[in-house]
Amino acid sequence: MNTKIRYVIGVFFCLMFAAGCRKAESFEKPVKPVQVQEVQTYAPGGSSANGERYSANIVPASQNELAFKFGGYVSEIHQVRGADGRLRPVQEGDTVAKGTVLARLRNDDFAAKVKQAESQVAEAQSTTETNRAQLAEAEAALKQAERDLERATKLLEAKSLTRPEYEGAKTKVEMAQARVETVRSQAKVIQAKISGAQALLGEAKLAEKDAALVAPMDCYILKRLIEPGGLTAPGRPVFVVADKTSVKATFGLPDLSLKNVGIGEALTFTTEAIPGIEFKGWVSRISPAADPKSRVFDVEATIPRPPGQLRLGMIASLTLPSSKSAVPVTVIPINSIVRPKQNPESYAVNVVTDQEGKQFAKQRLVKLGEAYGNMIAVTEGVTLGERVIVSGAAMIVDGEQVKVIPSTEK
Repeated sequence: MNTKIRYVIGVFFCLMFAAGCRKAESFEKPVKPVQVQEVQTYAPGGSSANGERYSANIVPASQNELAFKFGGYVSEIHQVRGADGRLRPVQEGDTVAKGTVLARLRNDDFAAKVKQAESQVAEAQSTTETNRAQLAEAEAALKQAERDLERATKLLEAKSLTRPEYEGAKTKVEMAQARVETVRSQAKVIQAKISGAQALLGEAKLAEKDAALVAPMDCYILKRLIEPGGLTAPGRPVFVVADKTSVKATFGLPDLSLKNVGIGEALTFTTEAIPGIEFKGWVSRISPAADPKSRVFDVEATIPRPPGQLRLGMIASLTLPSSKSAVPVTVIPINSIVRPKQNPESYAVNVVTDQEGKQFAKQRLVKLGEAYGNMIAVTEGVTLGERVIVSGAAMIVDGEQVKVIPSTEK
């Protein structure tokens, strides 16, 4: 009996141990996948004889949302000839000149409102003519009553007129004055009606005029948000357009390269799509803070009066002046650099090391040199051939296990 009990207890503890092991395994921290790039050498003179090249995106310098001030049904949209030579409604990518009527609202209602307002103005003005005649008559009657009162006053003083006759002349003056005041009050009411009718007429004519949506400048059509026959509301955007007279080239610079540019500095851009042509621009904006993920500063350059071949969305290249040595240097990708928590004023990278068949991230302090496009020189901390983490480097914890996966970059 004792033997059976010992056997059962032994089996029980074995099962508990196995379950505990499985439970512990189930709570193991997942291995974080990372992408790496090897530390390599770079010859500064190899990319450009005059400096470092960067890529830039061509984007609108400014864009506007266009909307009708009044709601209504769209009766027509500006027509252009398509690639097949047929007329079609203007659409994304088309260019239009300043003053082009992009769309119109059905103006039947607007015309009816104008006619109604004009009728109200005419009616009010007709009433004004009648009121003027009544006022002239009342003022003439008042003057006559005042002359009669003056004569009655003299006759009363000469005792040639009785008191009741005098009071009668006085009452006529008071009645004539009241009549004048009444007609003048009516004139003010009529004038107010005229002003109101004229205001309605002005609004109706403005609405009739605003039934046409006009391009405020030479522009590209970025979006068309209406269709013929569709209903639109007041103030709701129906077109998004971009100024055609200038474009912007946007690109990123690491902090060590910011010294190579300044606001107002002239830059020259080229594109593979338009070989042999240079586009002149000037730096119009430098971001005050770096992007938290890429750790580069956004720079914008304005290119005024660009030729028609330079289109939005194209990729351009520029070369920034550089005084770097032509001696080969050790470089690492800019996106591999992190700020260590223990020493946030310094720079570090996460180097992948192999230990007993597993891969671990080891953080090392580095000293940086000049920037070369998307790479930066490193003078201390890593050696050629070592692998540094480039994807999500800022999220890596020193010493944690990682798994290297192939890079998606070609």
